[in-house]
Amino acid sequence: MPKWLEQAAKNELEILEDGQCQLCGSDTFHGITECVSTAGKITHKISQEKGIQQQTIFLCVDAHALQHTLIHGRWNNHFHLARLHLILVDHIQWTYDLTTILNEVLDEYKKLHPNEKITEPDPVHKAKLTVIDVDASHDDDEYVALVWEWAKQVYVSFTEHDAVNHAIAQRLADSFKQKNLAITPQ
Repeated sequence: MPKWLEQAAKNELEILEDGQCQLCGSDTFHGITECVSTAGKITHKISQEKGIQQQTIFLCVDAHALQHTLIHGRWNNHFHLARLHLILVDHIQWTYDLTTILNEVLDEYKKLHPNEKITEPDPVHKAKLTVIDVDASHDDDEYVALVWEWAKQVYVSFTEHDAVNHAIAQRLADSFKQKNLAITPQ
C-alpha cells in the first residue's frame, strides 16, 4: 500500500476513485489517485537542472502536498508551508542542501509546539490551480509560470485568511534563516 494511502486511512479519509480529486478539486477522471499519479511525474516536464534553477521541483511538491494535507503527516504540512514562505516571501533560492536545514529546524520546532496543526483553507479561499492545470502546460515557459502561480495561490490560500498559519510559516522561516546564517560562512 502506498504511503499516501496509509496516511489517508490514518486520517479517516475514504478515497473516492472516480471524478474530481476530493481534496484539491482538480478535474480528473480517477480522483485523488490520478491527482497523486500526475504529481509524481509533474516535476519532470522540464530538465532536473532547469527545475532546480527555476525552483519548480520544490514548488510543485509543496503546492501539491498542501492541497492534499490529509494524505501526508501533519508535520509534512509545516515543512511545505515554511518552504513556500521561504521561496515566495523571503526569496530564498532553494537547493536540496537547504532541505536538511529546514528538517532540523522543524525537528526542534516540534518539541516546542507538539500539538500544533496547520489548518486547511476554507473552500472559498482554496487555490484554483491544481497539478492537472500545470500538467496541461504546452511549453517550458508556460510550465514555469503556471508552477509559480500555483504555488503562490496555495501559499495565499493557507496564510492570507488564517493568521495562525501565517504565524507558523513565519516562525519556521525565521528559525531557518537564523540557523542557516549560523552555519553559513560569512
